[in-house]
Amino acid sequence: FHRIIDAAAPFLPKHKTKSLAKTRALELRGGAGPIDAETAAKIIGGLAIGTVADKFCNKSYGVHGELSPTDARQTIDHNLSIFSAGVVMYSLLFRNDISWNLAMALGNLPWAFRALGDLLNESSKTTGPSNIGSSLIFLFASAAAYGGLTAADWAGNAFKAASLFALTSGLPCLFAPAEASKLWGMKGATEMTNGMITGVGVTLTGFGAFMAALAWGDDVITAVGKKAIVDMLCLIKAMYFSPEWASLGISKAAVYFWLILNAVAAYSILVK
Repeated sequence: FHRIIDAAAPFLPKHKTKSLAKTRALELRGGAGPIDAETAAKIIGGLAIGTVADKFCNKSYGVHGELSPTDARQTIDHNLSIFSAGVVMYSLLFRNDISWNLAMALGNLPWAFRALGDLLNESSKTTGPSNIGSSLIFLFASAAAYGGLTAADWAGNAFKAASLFALTSGLPCLFAPAEASKLWGMKGATEMTNGMITGVGVTLTGFGAFMAALAWGDDVITAVGKKAIVDMLCLIKAMYFSPEWASLGISKAAVYFWLILNAVAAYSILVK
C-alpha cells in the first residue's frame, strides 16, 4: 500500500502537515497498558491493512468455494471499511508527509469509487444497492474526499457528515441485517446474506466511529483507541447476539484474537 501512496504523491495537493502521531502522542494520557499508546495504535493500523484480503475474510467465515454475487460484494464492503480506516491510520501514524485533511480524503476515496462503480455498472439491477443508496454513498464520500484534497474551508463539516453517514449506515446492518438489506435494495439474497451484512455492520460501524472521532478533533492515536472499543463491542454483539453471523461458521479463535487485541489497545491508549 505504501507504494501506491508514494507513486501518487507527486500528483496530490501539497498541504501543510499537521496532527501527526509523533507530535500528538506527547499529549496523550494513555500508557497504562502493557505497550505504549503509539505502538498500540500502529499495531492496529498495520493489521488493518494486512487483513483485508478476500481469502483471509472467507477463511475466517469458514467459507469454501465461490460466494454468490450478493454475498461476495458483502465481503468486499466488509473489507473496504477495514481498508479505509487503515489508509487513514497509515497516513497519520507511519508517514510524516501526509496532512490530516489529505488523510481524511484518502480514507473516503475508496467508498466514493465503490459507489461510483456501482452506479456505472448498474449494480442496482443485479446485487444492489439501489441507485439511491449508491448515490448517497457517493455524495457523502466524494464531498469529504474533495474537501480534504482541496483543503476547503468546509472540509471539516464534510468529514463530520460522512462519518455520521457511515456510522448510521453500519448500525442497522449490525442490529437488523434483514431490514437493512431491504432498505438498501439488496438483491439475490441467500441463506448467508444476512450474516454477511451483519459483518459489514461490524466493520462499517467501527470505521464510522473512527472517522467521527477524528472529525470532532481527536488525534489519531486517541481515535484508534476509541475505535478499538467500538470494534470490540460490535464483535461481541455479532458473535454472541447475532445468530445470522454466528451461523456462518465464524472462527472463534479469530474473534477472540481481535477481542483481546482491541482490549489491550484501548487500555494502552485511553487509560492513564
